[in-house]
Amino acid sequence: MRLVPPVIASGAALVAIGVLTAGCGGETGDTATFCGEVKAHAAELVSSPKTLSEVDDFIGIYERIDRVAPLEIQPHWQVLLLNYETANTVDPAKPESVQKALRQAYESEKSAVKVHDFLLSHCNVDLGPVATIVAQAPTPPSVPNGSVPPTTAPG
Repeated sequence: MRLVPPVIASGAALVAIGVLTAGCGGETGDTATFCGEVKAHAAELVSSPKTLSEVDDFIGIYERIDRVAPLEIQPHWQVLLLNYETANTVDPAKPESVQKALRQAYESEKSAVKVHDFLLSHCNVDLGPVATIVAQAPTPPSVPNGSVPPTTAPG
């Protein structure tokens, strides 16, 4: 494994809310378990790995939390996990490798916002702001029947 180069770490930071291998199948968890794991590892989820062994540990935390993620958020968590794993494979001497990681970071922006919003609304956890290249519309609050609440015009 390669250490994440600073330029890619910056790209990954665009979507880093903590949030990395697109896992297939496996167990899924409930919101309470997921939230508990995120809270227990909040500091690690937002820290940047400094050594190769820290990169493996960092990705490992995201993989463990992925196994207990509720189905509602798991696909978005997996996109973030894939983003970090892609960044970890970059060969700085190969522009196409760098571009692949930057493209993955860009493509994961929407999922980063979804995970951020889910953590705030379901877990009362704020891992910090999500910086994006393209402005992402906030997720509208839901109401019990699943519809979007009406907005009121200023009057």
